[in-house]
Amino acid sequence: MNEKKGLDLYALIKKELTVIEDLTGEMNSYGSASKMERARASILHDFYNACERIFKWIVKDINGDFNPLGQWHRELLFKMTIDIKGQRSRVISDELAADLNEFLQFRHLFRNIYGFELKSDLLKRLEEKFPLIAKRFIKEINSFLKSLEK
Repeated sequence: MNEKKGLDLYALIKKELTVIEDLTGEMNSYGSASKMERARASILHDFYNACERIFKWIVKDINGDFNPLGQWHRELLFKMTIDIKGQRSRVISDELAADLNEFLQFRHLFRNIYGFELKSDLLKRLEEKFPLIAKRFIKEINSFLKSLEK
């Protein structure tokens, strides 16, 4: 990997991790009033967008390719669990990928329904998981960044 590209990738990822931390704080400020469901759903949507943006940068910068065809969202998430010899270590654990897949599915749902169609039970379940998953994501991405320094 080109050293300049690596520095750019590192800076981009660190900035996006800050966004995820900000989203966690924002989610905490909304509480659980039902009238705020759309806002909280938007935060969960944005969280997965931030994760996926980091994944796309990694694939473009390190792997050198990004081919968004077909089921590319799921494929991208899966690729982050694979150690690619000679290019990069795995980016996230299988367990985290499984948890993030729920947020990916929610993001797809959120983009394709009206806000008033949101199911409170699904939203509540993801809201409860969100702080822990965001924390694990930040931890695993920071570990990955440390592996790039070697």
